[in-house]
Amino acid sequence: MSKLNPLATAWCVAENIMLAAINEGLGYSLRIPLNREHDVVLEKLGVPDGWMTPCFIGVGHPKEDERVLGQYSTDPSGHMHMGGWHIQETVNL
Repeated sequence: MSKLNPLATAWCVAENIMLAAINEGLGYSLRIPLNREHDVVLEKLGVPDGWMTPCFIGVGHPKEDERVLGQYSTDPSGHMHMGGWHIQETVNL
């Protein structure tokens, strides 16, 4: 792991795991542990003290009838502003 930012390195690894799963025709689920969940799961799994897990990734075959969520538009024209920001409507205070 990078000594500069270990969490950034961990997220790059997580991204590669998810991309590899999709490439193999598998599905995945990602969970970021909140509050005590992190410690409880690591204890149940017998992970040595001092280790951390920024997320849990489940990998497997998705159900045949699983709903596939639509993706957001990646068309940059609605997100780029050239020459300034234009206010669409006037607000009277």
